[in-house]
Amino acid sequence: MSSSFRSLMRVGWLGWLAVAHMAAILPAVAQEIAFVPQGDISAEWASNRTLTVPAAPNSELYRATAGGDLIRRTLVSDLDFRPLLTVQHDDKISSLDSFEALVDLVGDYRTLRSESSIIAEYHRQDSYNSQYGISGFNPLNPNAPDTSGGEVVTGNTRSSYEVAPEFSYDLTQRVSLSGSADLLAVRYTTEIPGQLVSYNGPQVDLALGWALSPTTRVEFGPYYAYYNPVHDTEGAVQTTTWGAALDYVSKFSRVSQFKITARVERDTEPAAFGAPSFSQTNWGLEWVGSHKFLTSQIQYSIGKFLQPNSAGGRSELDQFRVQYNKLLTQRWSVNAAVRVTRESNIGTVILDNNNTRDRANAQLAVTYLLTPEWFIAGGYRYARLKDTTASEAANSNSIILSVGYRGLQPPRD
Repeated sequence: MSSSFRSLMRVGWLGWLAVAHMAAILPAVAQEIAFVPQGDISAEWASNRTLTVPAAPNSELYRATAGGDLIRRTLVSDLDFRPLLTVQHDDKISSLDSFEALVDLVGDYRTLRSESSIIAEYHRQDSYNSQYGISGFNPLNPNAPDTSGGEVVTGNTRSSYEVAPEFSYDLTQRVSLSGSADLLAVRYTTEIPGQLVSYNGPQVDLALGWALSPTTRVEFGPYYAYYNPVHDTEGAVQTTTWGAALDYVSKFSRVSQFKITARVERDTEPAAFGAPSFSQTNWGLEWVGSHKFLTSQIQYSIGKFLQPNSAGGRSELDQFRVQYNKLLTQRWSVNAAVRVTRESNIGTVILDNNNTRDRANAQLAVTYLLTPEWFIAGGYRYARLKDTTASEAANSNSIILSVGYRGLQPPRD
C-alpha cells in the first residue's frame, strides 16, 4: 500500500469521523434551552383604590411575585413558557383573594413556505385588580382581551382562559392563505348582572393574502364569533357574529411590525328578557404594532375594537394605548404607558345597554440596576373611571416601590 493511498485513507476516516461528530453535536448546537428566573416584592400606597364616589380611604397593598421563563429555541422554532405566581395582602380588605397567577405559553414554528404560532394564557385575579384597568402590555401576549367592564369590587375572583393558534402558508411567492382562532373563556366566582358575567367567546378567522413587497402584504377574509353566557344571568344574551376583515401588515423584523385592520360585522341576538330579537351592523378600525430601536421600544394599540366583555355581550371599545420603554444608561431605564378607553355595549337586550364606561390608566416607572440581575424601581400610577350612571368620575393615585430579581435572557442570533 502506497503512502499516498494510506494518507487518503487517513483523510477519509478523519472526514467520516468529523461528519459523525458534527451529526452528534448539531442538535445540541441548533437547540437552546434556558430557564430565566424572576421575582419581585412591591408595596403600593393608593388613594381611592376601589374607584368609588365618594372616595374610599387610602389603602396599602403588598405583593410578592415569583416565576420565570422556560425558553426553548431552535433554528426553526421558539417556545416560551412563563408562570408567574403572586401572593398579596391588604390589611383593610379582608375579602381580597390572596393568591393570583398568570401563566403564558407562546410558541412558533417556521418552514420555507409556512409559519404557525400559538398563544395560551391562564390568568387568575381578584376583581379588585382585574377591574382596575391596566395600561402596560403583557410582553408575551400584548393584545390579550383584558377589558372587564363594571365597577371595582373585592372578594370575587376572575379566571380567564385563552388559546389562540394561527397559521400562514405561502401558496405562491405572492399569494398566501392564513387562519386563526381565539378561544376565550372567562369565569367569576360570583356573578353581578351587567358587570361580572361568565362567558365563552370563541372567534375564528380565515384570509387570503397578497404580498406587496418582501415586508408588507394585504389580507382579506371572513370571520365568525360567538358570545355565550355560561349562566342565565339577567341581561346577558347569546350573540352570533359574522364579519369580514381587511388587514394591512408590515413586518420589518421579529421586533418591529404593525397591522392595520378594518372590519365590518353583523351581530345578531335572539329575543330575551322581554325584548325582541336584534340585529345590528358594526364596524371597527384597529392599529396595533411594536417597534424596537437601539435603546428604546414603543408598543401601541389604537382604534375601535369589537370584542366580548364581561358586561353580558359584545362591546365597542374606542382605545388609545401606548407604552414606551427607554434605556437611559446601562443602569437607569424608564417605562411610561397610557391607556384611554370608552366602552359601549352592543345590542338592545343587555342590562343597562345605554351605559358607557370611560376609563383612563397611566403609569410612569423608573428602574435602577443594582447588578445585571437585581433592581429597584419606583413609580406612579393613575386611574379614572366614569360611566353614564355616575354623577362624577372616580380617580385614584398610587405610589409603588419594588425590589426584584430578573435573570439574563439568552442572546438571540
